[in-house]
Amino acid sequence: MNVPLRQNERQYCIVWRQQRPMIIYLHGFNSGGRSHKAAWLRAQLAPVPVFAPDYPAHRASAALRVLRKFIRRLRRENPQSHKLMLIGSSLGGFWAQRLAPEFGARTVLINPSMRPDETLARHTGRYHHETTGDETVLTLEDVHALKAHRVEPCNPNVPTLLLLDAGDEVLDYRVAETALRGCGKTIVYPGGSHRFEHLAEALHEIRALYSA
Repeated sequence: MNVPLRQNERQYCIVWRQQRPMIIYLHGFNSGGRSHKAAWLRAQLAPVPVFAPDYPAHRASAALRVLRKFIRRLRRENPQSHKLMLIGSSLGGFWAQRLAPEFGARTVLINPSMRPDETLARHTGRYHHETTGDETVLTLEDVHALKAHRVEPCNPNVPTLLLLDAGDEVLDYRVAETALRGCGKTIVYPGGSHRFEHLAEALHEIRALYSA
């Protein structure tokens, strides 16, 4: 079901017609660009195109290499597109925060992982990949390599929208809330889960940040 535009969000479509902007969705650990969240955002944020690359979110060097190459290629192929937004969920939020200053992007961080070198340390092992069916292997070496890419303190010059579910059963929402205090806008929704259950309610905030 499509969520209708509010009257003051018609600016969102005007921005699209004038600037041909782009949105890139960054998935989290053991997820992919064909996830339900990516598909939902693509449908709801039209006519702005939403790209959702597959990348190894848990492998720091490879993640940065793949994402930088992807973003640079998009910009070469779409030279008329000047505005970029990165929407990152969980570990994807970690990479969105890391890459936004480099590419002059706005960010929407959805239940982001702020310190994955700590929170993933107890989850090493083998996993069945949610979207590809392949096996994902998370090692301690992978986890430790993530620490070098933390963004601390947060960058107040990056337009940021932080969306949190207080009922996140994987990450303590208060860590992100504290870490991003003074950097953009934070909204904490009661209940919910790590998957984030309030996308429909937050949609107008995402459109507003993009149109600002």
